[in-house]
Amino acid sequence: MLDLALEDRAGSAPRRCIEKNPNQAGNMSFSRIVYSNNMTPRGKRILGKSIVVTIVAVVATFGLSFTARLGLQMPIDWLSWVECTFIPILIGMPVSAFIFTQAETIQETCDKLEKSYTALREAHDRLTFVSSHDPMTGLLSRGEFIARMDRKRDEGECDTLLLIDPDHFSMINDQHGHSKGDEALVRIAKALVYLTRPGDSIGRLGGEEFGVLLRSARKEQAGTIAENIRRLIEAGPMAKGQQDGVKVTVSIGGAEISPDADAQDVLRTAGRCLFEAKQRGRNRVSFDYESAKLRAVTP
Repeated sequence: MLDLALEDRAGSAPRRCIEKNPNQAGNMSFSRIVYSNNMTPRGKRILGKSIVVTIVAVVATFGLSFTARLGLQMPIDWLSWVECTFIPILIGMPVSAFIFTQAETIQETCDKLEKSYTALREAHDRLTFVSSHDPMTGLLSRGEFIARMDRKRDEGECDTLLLIDPDHFSMINDQHGHSKGDEALVRIAKALVYLTRPGDSIGRLGGEEFGVLLRSARKEQAGTIAENIRRLIEAGPMAKGQQDGVKVTVSIGGAEISPDADAQDVLRTAGRCLFEAKQRGRNRVSFDYESAKLRAVTP
């Protein structure tokens, strides 16, 4: 029993010391934390470089000092050894550590700036895309589409503009709801993307009207592409006779764009051709119009 009591007292003594001296225990823990924090990869790099520089400084000091003393026939005593050892350490170690610390700080700052620049550039690209594209269809916005129409063209170069408008679209919204109308617009946009060429531009010009800018395409080639678009939309999945299906057809008007043409004049010409297609029964392509017969029609 006496041995157990002594063991218990001996085992509890350290605990009592810690309880009586909480500040001492806290200081020990703090010193461990500081030491572990100082030995980060960054600290190891700085320490390693500083040690290398200090060793080089010590070796160089020994070489220069002893060479000078031998040349001047001065004795090499213990003081010479102390000077050549401790002076480079006392000066070289802190100076090199300071220099390498500043270098690491500058490098970290440059890395942060590069990451910030990359994030800013990505945000700018996303903002540019959002501002120049229609959010529902992913096509170009009206402003971006017209800007591409205004590009400079060489002599003899000719583009063609197509205006595509779904037939009886207001009826689709009234009878089937706006969700079906939006679905129809998305399907039209997909058909336009599928049948146009890589260099062509496609935009949603407003509401249910779409525009296609065919690069370096004359009226004959543009007419073929427009007819293929009309047929694909007419035969699309939503044009089948399901119970919840929607009959979707489009009318298309086109106009050539000469090198000196004005974008607004071309839009007006293509719009008149589009109205001409509507007047002739819809679900057709028109590149010609008769101004005397133009009248307002229901889209």
